[in-house]
Amino acid sequence: MRIGIAGSSGFIGSYLARWLAASGPASLRLLARNAVTSESEGAELCLGDLHSRADCERFAQGLQVIYYLAHENSPVNSDFDQPNDVRVNLEPLLNLLQAVQRAGARPHIVYFSSGGAVYGAKPDRVPYRETDPCSPASSYGILKLAAEHYLRLAAHREFLTATVLRAGNAYGTLLPRHRMQGLIGVALGSLSQDAPVRVFGELSNVRDYVHLEDICALAGRVAVPRKPFDVLNVGSGVGYSVNEVLRMIEECHGRPLRIETDRSRGQRLPSWVVLDIAKAAREYNWRPSIGLDAGIRSMMSAWRGPAAVDNAPSAR
Repeated sequence: MRIGIAGSSGFIGSYLARWLAASGPASLRLLARNAVTSESEGAELCLGDLHSRADCERFAQGLQVIYYLAHENSPVNSDFDQPNDVRVNLEPLLNLLQAVQRAGARPHIVYFSSGGAVYGAKPDRVPYRETDPCSPASSYGILKLAAEHYLRLAAHREFLTATVLRAGNAYGTLLPRHRMQGLIGVALGSLSQDAPVRVFGELSNVRDYVHLEDICALAGRVAVPRKPFDVLNVGSGVGYSVNEVLRMIEECHGRPLRIETDRSRGQRLPSWVVLDIAKAAREYNWRPSIGLDAGIRSMMSAWRGPAAVDNAPSAR
């Protein structure tokens, strides 16, 4: 199978590239703007930019599956410059879709959307289903939903098939502390530098956290399409508040965390998002295998060593 990844240098994209490279025989092509050392052995590096239609055509040539993870900005900062948000995030996808249509090979596109930003407010706090109404409250969510509709249209016109993965809050690797997305990875990245943990929005906000390993497992299963167009939630089905997550990290760390809250930038963030994952379980026999506490401990062990985590004194 000839597989391409757009957005292969990002948080999820880089993990997916390594996962695919280790999973079995496949020809892997990674689109990147700059020549970087790939951690995915044997992968073909395609230098190019999704803003270039010629580069899109070169990247898409001969691919059977394309994982699309290219996106800049986050729900926290996407509204600062909405025209630019459209330019840097929607136009590249449309360039690629045009290249795919011209090539005429009808590949399958797996698009990484957002399980937290596309849905609307839910007063009853019942986990979101894929059929629930969508009324995103940020430019980030609006553009993710717009991308889904463009893919739906392209599938209807039969020049590709597509599966949309509405992923919850992904975690699994340490992240730079200046990032505005990825609470767990950013928190552990901050701890590794002995820096305060910065939190956007309210500590009571509830999210659905899912490990990168589980995300990749489902991404691998949907590489072979079962429908011309489909949407799947990717989460755990369980919600944890920011405060609960920080307490789990604190327990593993063995010392109280220094927390800096920035509520001004998180005012538009929804207070509660938990995903119903019954569809993925039913249609792809997929359920997450890594619990949140175990996932956090694994990340901490990779950073500090297993003994340091096992012997950490209680932070309470």
